[in-house]
Amino acid sequence: MVEIILIRHGVTLWNRSARIQGISDVELSEEGLRQAELLAKNFPFDKVDAVYSSDLSRAKTTAKFVADKFNLPVQTTSELREVDFGSWEGKYFSDLEKSEPDNLKIFYTAPDELRLARAETFQQAQSRAMSAIKKIIAYHELDGDSRIVAVAHGSINRTILCAVLGIPLKNLWRISQFNTAINIFRVDDGNFTVQLINSTAHLTEN
Repeated sequence: MVEIILIRHGVTLWNRSARIQGISDVELSEEGLRQAELLAKNFPFDKVDAVYSSDLSRAKTTAKFVADKFNLPVQTTSELREVDFGSWEGKYFSDLEKSEPDNLKIFYTAPDELRLARAETFQQAQSRAMSAIKKIIAYHELDGDSRIVAVAHGSINRTILCAVLGIPLKNLWRISQFNTAINIFRVDDGNFTVQLINSTAHLTEN
């Protein structure tokens, strides 16, 4: 059995200003650093076997707080990066409401049909993210029961959860992913079981 603790990175200034980050390498804000600190401090398990992360700094920094708690390295992979939004990178949602209302409507209501210039589709992003998850599972299955942390991003986490739940990508926005949200699923002989989605209980000050 391999248990995956899938986590979204802490908040950034771009998150707060409703600006599309995608693969842009945006650092955590002071608030995000505090969230990551609380994530590690109030982590729901006392043992973790490995920590993986997207190679973008907002995810790596979040992952390092958890990894340091367990004296583990952060192993990075570009396959866990956020969706590449191409021509939308760095743009504000408020501006897109004026400049590309039709595409923005597709983004919200039929993300599986969205096609942007120089961008990944959600299908392509899901494929690479699940490739990373399957590689992690295959590697750690050799060790017997393992608990693995993977820190990634809001949209990419949703594509992973859609895959393990068997939900069409059209419905990915039905899954909430708050900053530093914890999701847990396990894999037994190739079968996925989801145990937790979008928990931020760790952000409560003790």
